[in-house]
Amino acid sequence: MKQNSSRTMNHHSSPIFIFLLSIFVSFSAFNTVNSNVDASTFLTKHKLYKVKITSVKTDDKAKWIIKGTSKAPTGTKIYATTADKQNANYGINAAQSTKNKTWATMKHGKFSLAIDPHVLKNATNYQLNQHFKVYLFAVSKLKSSWANSNAIAPSVMHDIASKASSKKLKYTKSQSTYYQNLAAEASSKAVSASIKSSSSIAARESAESESRAASEAASRTSSEALASSQAAVAAAQQAQSTAAVTDNNSGANVNSTDHAKWAIQNGYTWATRKGHSHIIAPGQPLPDGYYWQLP
Repeated sequence: MKQNSSRTMNHHSSPIFIFLLSIFVSFSAFNTVNSNVDASTFLTKHKLYKVKITSVKTDDKAKWIIKGTSKAPTGTKIYATTADKQNANYGINAAQSTKNKTWATMKHGKFSLAIDPHVLKNATNYQLNQHFKVYLFAVSKLKSSWANSNAIAPSVMHDIASKASSKKLKYTKSQSTYYQNLAAEASSKAVSASIKSSSSIAARESAESESRAASEAASRTSSEALASSQAAVAAAQQAQSTAAVTDNNSGANVNSTDHAKWAIQNGYTWATRKGHSHIIAPGQPLPDGYYWQLP
């Protein structure tokens, strides 16, 4: 539904745009036609022909396909617009060729045209079997391209309505089904896009969480390695101290040499002996809690 409405607004101007055009500029579809041109002036420049409807069907794109006849010369353009004066699309051309997006024209007394419900009458919803009254007529000397066929001013349409043919078109089940399927497809695409977006966000958050966990694990491993290293150094120092005590006190607990010796407090090394060591003269005993420094 939205796609068709969008196409209608792009191709046939919004109601506000049409209103502004009717005040300030000429309607391109009729060169000199605007809100200040009365019906008599319009009909002087452009001749109208009534048309006779011979058949109405719907195609697989939910358009009405209308065929008919008229006394209008070959090449005369066919115009169709809603008869609802209160609708924003009143005066907007809804007719187009059944083959492509161009004017539907007379050919040897016959015509065939397509009408999109959303171009015929701008509405928010359509009900099954709802009827749309439409004005159809052939009009001569229209120089503009179909893409620029905006609208006939309401003041001009008032007089044209009395001279144009009218037809009630019924909104069929096939048209209703077509637009329901379009709406369902659009909704499905929106849901798929939402799921895809959610999955992408979840995957990104999972990756970020795994990255944080790996970083924290690496940090813990580094801290544990540092602590282990520090413990190993302390153990080595203690082992050195213990070995020194064992070596130097295995025989006697006195300085039996002919020179002074250093006594270092247990738990300290030669490098850290300051404040924790003594010089012991020959013949003096080793203080408790100390070990001989190796020569």
